[in-house]
Amino acid sequence: MKKLNILWTAFASNCLLEIHEYLLEETKSETIANNYCNKLIESVEYLSTQPEAGQIEYLLHKLGQNSRYIIEGNYKIIYEYNEKQIIITDLFHTKQNPSKIFTRNKK
Repeated sequence: MKKLNILWTAFASNCLLEIHEYLLEETKSETIANNYCNKLIESVEYLSTQPEAGQIEYLLHKLGQNSRYIIEGNYKIIYEYNEKQIIITDLFHTKQNPSKIFTRNKK
């Protein structure tokens, strides 16, 4: 399979920024915040050659979306894909109420 392009939605990019800001505030370490966010980004890069690696996100399937997810640390990285690209739609903390995913991901 060829390598697919990766597209981060504005919402997902903002989630990544919020994670970075939270970690920076909590740890007072730019290095820790950068390393954690880089780990999230690297796990997404893996999807460019293995788009079906993630599990189907059944909560969003009920909304008619063909979303999948992978877990990295405490975050669920939600994405969709087609023959050309991986689309990162959300980064969702796994300790949040799962029903919150509906309000965050309605199209």
